[in-house]
Amino acid sequence: MNKILTALVIGLSASALLATAQAKGKREAAKPKEEGGEPQQEQVLTYKPFPHNHIFNLQDINGKAPSADIWIRIDSTMRGSGFSGCKSWSGVFIVGANRLGPKAMPAVADAKCDPALQAIERDFWQVMLSGPFWDTQGSDLILKGSKGGVLRFSRSL
Repeated sequence: MNKILTALVIGLSASALLATAQAKGKREAAKPKEEGGEPQQEQVLTYKPFPHNHIFNLQDINGKAPSADIWIRIDSTMRGSGFSGCKSWSGVFIVGANRLGPKAMPAVADAKCDPALQAIERDFWQVMLSGPFWDTQGSDLILKGSKGGVLRFSRSL
């Protein structure tokens, strides 16, 4: 019985060492090599916390400056509020590691405005309701719509 257990332990140990060596070989083969023949370092993804409790003013929407003061704020309890060009709004958001989306349709205070501003507001909501990807660059907050569209906000003082 001892001989069987010893053989089983040795066999499992050898299999584990072989699997580890094969996995290491696959990782090294998958790494792109620089011109000098040295493998490049793997890029480590880091978690960025969402910038809660700050007011962000819209700087551009799809590369164009808005004609109104459009802003958003999402606090640490995930309550969001803002002004979208014609209307004030508030709602609850779900903030993920790189995605943002309303939990339900935000409440909107209806107001009338000119058609050009309504088009900007429509583009704003198209991105906000699509479950956009978010990223920060310095004090900027960038929201990229899952169906297109980019909102670039700058943190207010």
